Amino acid sequence: VEALRALAPRMYSIASSQALVDEEVHLTVANVQYDFNDQARWGVASNYLCQLEDGAEVRVFVDRNSRFKLPTNPATDVIMIGPGTGIAPFRAFVQERSATEATGRNWLFFGNPHFTTDFLYQLEWQHALEDGALTKMDVAFSRDQPEKIYVQHKLLERATELYEWLQNGAHLYVCGDANHMAKDVHQALQQVAQQVGGLDEDAARQWIDGLAAEGRYARDVY
Repeated sequence: VEALRALAPRMYSIASSQALVDEEVHLTVANVQYDFNDQARWGVASNYLCQLEDGAEVRVFVDRNSRFKLPTNPATDVIMIGPGTGIAPFRAFVQERSATEATGRNWLFFGNPHFTTDFLYQLEWQHALEDGALTKMDVAFSRDQPEKIYVQHKLLERATELYEWLQNGAHLYVCGDANHMAKDVHQALQQVAQQVGGLDEDAARQWIDGLAAEGRYARDVY
């Protein structure tokens, strides 16, 4: 055992705000299951967490992402893109904005395979929309129709309003899959800048780079 390499730490976004839940820390965990060589396998950390009983103690540490945080001005609008478990930090964001009575608008994009089984925190989002904590929410359930629909398609559907929010100072956040989703969302943002803003390809890239340089485009992808 001593000769084996230590397992890499598993990082999870905090899915709650201390302003609402005090000393609790909520996580959004997908219990990973897959087949390898015709044998069932489970994610090391996710399966461990899902098997824990109430009262169990777990060793954790906080790895701060200094760029992925709410704007200091509570009147600033925020756009959040978080399919799957990428929704986690945005649950915390909305809780924080609500608890601190931030006046900026909050727009959430969420996606997952199926509405009936995969709509994470559905009731919370419905209540947030009703009480104004969430201004807008667009959802994409990719397997509920013959043609797959993802969050990047919803961005393009809302291109005009999305560009308007960003031009007026909104901060945009992306959390989730780095290999596909984050790249597709980045490409969709470039298309929005070209189609709505009338920018050419180079200018659209510079526009996105400018958002990032200003701290208005932040990603937490894995």
